[in-house]
Amino acid sequence: MSTKKTIVTCAVTGASLTPSMSPNLPVSPAEIAAQSIDAVKAGASVLHLHARLPDGRPTNDTAIWSEFVPRLQQETPALINMSASLGKTAEERLEAVLALKPDIATVIVGSMNYGLFNKSKNQGVSEFSQAWETEAFGEKAYQIVTQNSFATIHRMIDMLVEHDIAMEFECYDVGHLYILDHHLSRKPNIKRPIILQFLTGILGGIPSDIDHLVHLKRTAERLFGDAVELFTHGTGTGNIKAATYGAMMGTHIRVGQEDNLFEKPGVPFKSNAHQVEKVIGILSELNIEIASPDEARKILGLA
Repeated sequence: MSTKKTIVTCAVTGASLTPSMSPNLPVSPAEIAAQSIDAVKAGASVLHLHARLPDGRPTNDTAIWSEFVPRLQQETPALINMSASLGKTAEERLEAVLALKPDIATVIVGSMNYGLFNKSKNQGVSEFSQAWETEAFGEKAYQIVTQNSFATIHRMIDMLVEHDIAMEFECYDVGHLYILDHHLSRKPNIKRPIILQFLTGILGGIPSDIDHLVHLKRTAERLFGDAVELFTHGTGTGNIKAATYGAMMGTHIRVGQEDNLFEKPGVPFKSNAHQVEKVIGILSELNIEIASPDEARKILGLA
């Protein structure tokens, strides 16, 4: 695993935080594109993207994705990482990905109880301006299970290998690393290095505490050896701290409005670029060098 320079991923909008939580959450294709471009200028090398409907609801509509992904592919040197989490089947999840051919597509490795209701509490928001937000964070939020069966993930991996699109494997807990090991043993022709993201801090997954992050890293390195590039991020108001921990341990990092909207209680981040600038400022004080987009491509084997 390369630790010479740290790759910064910016998760621009996500699917779980909502417009009522902050006016600075990008929603429209134009807003997503503009904030993405600014994040790259601020030092991000990878853009992790989701799409939203005009009212802010997440969508996997290829037409909406097409309003900003091609622009970012043309106007930025960053690697484009598209989420493939919406949809019941592998085909539904990958429809937009296969149409737009990003550098990377995400694959959530395992299922989990997803405590969405805890996210509004963490962000300090209890009132919503739109009915769909109120519904999403009400009783419905207590019924959410992210379903990622072995069969679905097998199929997604097969499709992405066939179309020569790299994968970022998202792991929410230690057990997911062992599930990933199963998938990799079944499909040894997946390009190396393996790109692996630790998603921490979600109620239902592993917390962002330093001891948990160390355990994740040690387990991943024991399972996958040197043929892996690790990323760390935390959701909620501890996201900058988790990213800093990750960088100090030698992993790459992720920040952005998808994961957290507030710099401190009641004080929203102004933009994705604001988050990127903040974490890079912290890392520069620790003499941790940041990878450029070209360097990131080489580190991830995508040059």
